[in-house]
Amino acid sequence: MNGADVVPLLRRAWAALQQGQPAPARADCEAALQRAPESFDAWRLYAMTLQALGDAASARNALQRALSLRPDDGATALDLGTLQLNAGEIDAALASLSRAMQRLPQEPRAAFRHGTAAFLSGDYEQAAASFETAARLKPDWTQAWNNLAAAHGKRQDYAAAISAARNALQLDPDATAHQAMAALQSNLFDRASLEEGLQHALRALQLDPSIGEAHRNAAILSRKLGDPVGAESHARRALALAPHDIDTIDTLGEQLQLNRNTHEAVDVYAQALAAGVESPMLHRQHGIALLHDGRLEASRNELRDALRRAPDDQRTIAHLGVAEAQDDAARAAQWLGLHRHVHAVELPTPDAFDDAHAFHRALADDIRRHSQQRWEPAGLAARNAYLSGDLLADRTPAITGFEQRLREAIDGFLARCRDANVSSDVFLRNVPARYRIHVWATQAAESGFIDTHIHEDSWLSGAYYVELPPAIRADDDTHAGWIEFGRPFASLPQPPDAALRQLCPKVGTLLLFPSYLFHRTLPYTGTGERISISFDLAAE
Repeated sequence: MNGADVVPLLRRAWAALQQGQPAPARADCEAALQRAPESFDAWRLYAMTLQALGDAASARNALQRALSLRPDDGATALDLGTLQLNAGEIDAALASLSRAMQRLPQEPRAAFRHGTAAFLSGDYEQAAASFETAARLKPDWTQAWNNLAAAHGKRQDYAAAISAARNALQLDPDATAHQAMAALQSNLFDRASLEEGLQHALRALQLDPSIGEAHRNAAILSRKLGDPVGAESHARRALALAPHDIDTIDTLGEQLQLNRNTHEAVDVYAQALAAGVESPMLHRQHGIALLHDGRLEASRNELRDALRRAPDDQRTIAHLGVAEAQDDAARAAQWLGLHRHVHAVELPTPDAFDDAHAFHRALADDIRRHSQQRWEPAGLAARNAYLSGDLLADRTPAITGFEQRLREAIDGFLARCRDANVSSDVFLRNVPARYRIHVWATQAAESGFIDTHIHEDSWLSGAYYVELPPAIRADDDTHAGWIEFGRPFASLPQPPDAALRQLCPKVGTLLLFPSYLFHRTLPYTGTGERISISFDLAAE
């Protein structure tokens, strides 16, 4: 029997479905399928009736059968991918929705849902591309712009994220849109962006005073803008609105420590943990607060527990090293690998340059006029110095040549680390299988320096020296302009000088070191500039 013989049944089923009667529609579809089991139209309508009856699993099966009969039908692929997405079958949804995008290139829903599946899978680059397609096809779709902003934010491409968020805000300037903009701008460091972000957070609270996240972002923005009192006030209000939100708990705890109220900071974390709010980060932050409060033994115990929960947490490792050093500085330095894991690598001159001098001169010039160069960004460790944003954003011959040599050095270093395979080593046991890097440059003249910090969101960090002033010398007992490892923040217990390590920079040398090592650059006096390139390497 052919498909034409079941047309009356399918017409009756469609009419019943339109009248809100899926049960008789289902019976007619099943009768049609008994007569014509290879009818695409019967399987397609059957899926619709099953979905109307709430039987999503059977509807997915029916759509899969329909798609097997007509693989090029984009609408069927879209419906199947949507059901798979709603069921949490992300890999299957990606395949179906990719087919839907190919067959329906002008359908914004296909691109939007494919972007959603890619976002949930962690492929934020593909998610951004699909959401961008959806927004281009339907420019007045606020949610497409919002999701595009979120995807770019996950990629830490904040310029693109903010651009998308501005479009969403223009379409629908509600409290959520203002809050989203504040959240994105809280990741930046220039004063103008931070001030605008704070205004968006405050506007969100005007429109909806119950948004705890807006208070939290206002606290972060106020902190970066140098208003510790305002930051603490917003953080307290955020916690009152969202007492079990982990990020909100930490925002207040961090601010209390910065405001030297370490005892209350300890209580904030302890009360959250006692209330059943569980996170390795909260255990770590509790341990750090205890360390700031001078309770060394309790701090060590909590940080050891936090490290068991998250063995690759750089902040936990750094602060546990400080706590352990108060008992035995030499043992702590050995555990951290202060001498064992700091390596100097000479980078070969890129092929496009005649010699190292020409390469470094070109690279220094590119850094001085870099498109993202900015003076002493708010909230970062640079003091009296310029920092570039993403150095690799400017694709000059010197910068691309440096990137090639850097990646070669990194790949060689990672191969050696993997060969070592020392599971008991706090650094080597966390070698990433795949990685991403962020690269930036620092330009400092006399009295410029980088204050004490770690790189908590990465595993490996490095510094490459492009240009150095005459004052930085290997025979200088004062170590002016050198890089120093092992000295923690001034608010933490300090190790003896014997537990520190200072290294004299050298042009053309790349220093590689664990991201958890506290480090800083020392100021110098005299003419000339100290120009260096830093990078972070994190697991992908």
